[in-house]
Amino acid sequence: MTASRISARSLLRETFTNLGSRYAPLLLINSPILIFVGLNRFGKLGSAGVAFNIIYWFVVVPLLSGAMIFYSYRDLTKNQVTVGQAFNQANRRLLQLIAVYIMCLLLGCAGFIALIIPGVYVSYRLMFSSYATVIDNSSALDSISSSWELTKARWWLVFRSTLLIIFVVFVPILSICLLIDPTGKSVTYQLTANLLGFLAGPLMNVYFVLLYQRLRESAAATQ
Repeated sequence: MTASRISARSLLRETFTNLGSRYAPLLLINSPILIFVGLNRFGKLGSAGVAFNIIYWFVVVPLLSGAMIFYSYRDLTKNQVTVGQAFNQANRRLLQLIAVYIMCLLLGCAGFIALIIPGVYVSYRLMFSSYATVIDNSSALDSISSSWELTKARWWLVFRSTLLIIFVVFVPILSICLLIDPTGKSVTYQLTANLLGFLAGPLMNVYFVLLYQRLRESAAATQ
């Protein structure tokens, strides 16, 4: 298989085909997000809000993302996996996941400081770094290198694939939210957006794991 044969639309169809039984476990893995969003929205955290957001973005997000990636990849490759095993793997790799998250953020920001286009380019080249961290038990540096190599000459494929899933998922969500409140300022608008984003999370996760699989298969075929 070559990179040119990877179709974003085919990936989307394959995602809907494969989502089925994986949807509920992935929702369960990601469910702590709702607690953190609720606390942040209604908890009146005051000065503790800064520490809360640091923990959320730099610990909770990498942990849950890593668990979802591991679960989807193992299940899609016909390897037995449970929600507990996915959390255990993400927890074992948590320090490396946090390191990858921070390094990708810094490298992406450096690209955006240079110019917007380099920032977008770097971000997409590094977007699969955490996949190698939890799937292959790679170090943070090796994970970043792996993603950079995997997306070599495939940046445009990754970019247009991402645009497709954003259009399919977020345009309907935005439309529904704007129907509820065109100003986008009400609590109902925010709650609806958060809930719909949460429900769409497994779909996006499976989509990008499938894209990662196809990129790996393409890379192996060209070696």
